[in-house]
Amino acid sequence: MKKIEAVVLASREKNILDALQKLGIGGLTVTPGKGRGKGPRDVQPGLGRYIERYNDVLTFFIVVEDSKVDEVASAITEASHTGNLGDGKIFISTIDDVIDITTKQKGEEYI
Repeated sequence: MKKIEAVVLASREKNILDALQKLGIGGLTVTPGKGRGKGPRDVQPGLGRYIERYNDVLTFFIVVEDSKVDEVASAITEASHTGNLGDGKIFISTIDDVIDITTKQKGEEYI
């Protein structure tokens, strides 16, 4: 099993949820936050010159079978891509086990 953590622009939420739904991914957790990368920041138009300190981001936490990692990561990438700096990052890590709290059962079938 793999955990996919995708930190993406909040404005891309609907696109990502739609893409994941098409893959049959239902179980996920979404956490709002603020973030910034190490690259240059865009200046926002307005009355003065203002440089945004952070972007509004969402972090999607999804656990999938190993065989689904590439298609889920690709779907998130396509749905969140704008071509501009700051589109986000995807982190993939290994999960050793899962326990369903309701049934107290363990194993991949409970993700």
